[in-house]
Amino acid sequence: MSSSYFTTTTTVTTTTALPPTMTLPEILSILHSPALMLTINPLLKSATPLPTPAIHAFYKSVPASLKPTSASAIAEIPVYACVETSAPQGQGSSTGGKGEGGAEEQSQATWRGGWSKRFIPDEIVYETSMQRTPSGMIAITQAPMGVHSVTTWKVTSKGKDGSGNECVLEKEGRVTSNKMLMSFIKTTLQGSYDKLAKDFVAMLMRELEKKKGEGDKAKEKESVGEPASGEQVEVEA
Repeated sequence: MSSSYFTTTTTVTTTTALPPTMTLPEILSILHSPALMLTINPLLKSATPLPTPAIHAFYKSVPASLKPTSASAIAEIPVYACVETSAPQGQGSSTGGKGEGGAEEQSQATWRGGWSKRFIPDEIVYETSMQRTPSGMIAITQAPMGVHSVTTWKVTSKGKDGSGNECVLEKEGRVTSNKMLMSFIKTTLQGSYDKLAKDFVAMLMRELEKKKGEGDKAKEKESVGEPASGEQVEVEA
């Protein structure tokens, strides 16, 4: 953990073995989809894409090592203004506790864990970017009270040419805040990143199963002589 006089930074890591039925290209297709990645957060109320001027303003404070060198490339990175509630949708902020389905347990799935409830009881507003990389994705979050986080998602494969099985997800989170807040953040940070990795795997399996089901339906149509979705059919005059 590094620090300065007023601020401090802590780092957490997770390593998750992914199901052997998943290939690297399939996994990256999910990591490279901001719309899908945003759904992992059960507390997310809304995510509004920022316009180009706001994207450049967001990246002004981002270190050069974490952003493209050209302004045009920066403008292509999706950045969102996010609103999180203190409890999952359909569940009041006073509902639940540490039991199954409670707000305290659900909050562990987010980058902030449960610390912010001590200061912001109802909701929190922040900005986050999702930058594609060849091996995964980098998410940068700028939150209230000077809290900043950089989460690196990296997937590697032991298979030949990256097309085999035995993929592994390595996730590193670096969170910076003032020293007082960090004492609260650290109490739930590792747990929140562990759960985020598990929730990603669950979402990954759902999405791939959905795609498999769509593919099976297309094959069934072809087997009975019906055109698959998007297939052109010639009609004799």
